Amino acid sequence: MAEKFEDFREEFNEMMDKVMSCETDECSDDEQLSDDDYPDYIMELKTKMLSPARCGIYFSKKDLRNIAKECGENISLKQRDRMMDDLLRSIFDLEEMERTFDVIRGYIDLRITYYDELSNAYNTSKAFFDTYKPKALALRKSLDRIIKESNGHVLKM
Repeated sequence: MAEKFEDFREEFNEMMDKVMSCETDECSDDEQLSDDDYPDYIMELKTKMLSPARCGIYFSKKDLRNIAKECGENISLKQRDRMMDDLLRSIFDLEEMERTFDVIRGYIDLRITYYDELSNAYNTSKAFFDTYKPKALALRKSLDRIIKESNGHVLKM
């Protein structure tokens, strides 16, 4: 019995060493995915959503965690691009994609509402918000286009 416990302990320690090395980005290249391994929509959304200049909205780490939580996923805090990877890689079928994109659309709509309220309350800032609102609407259209283009097929990772 003691031998089995020691074998289990060694196996557990090896697994923990591997997990800890991956958390510090010391995983081997074959364990990490390159940009070529992602479906096109993941790269597109990462590029757009992580740049407020492109999408008109800043998605904070807290926003990304809340989006994941509303979709039934749990992603850990790390760099925003890695959090986006985790969120988007968790999508394995069209229903999950639609649910995730609906939550993201909700955040977009909320920010657009904030922009409208702030531009009405502070007329001098209207020009500033008017530059970001069309970008947010374009991101929303991108989500709709991605769902249409997927035709019910979502690539599994």
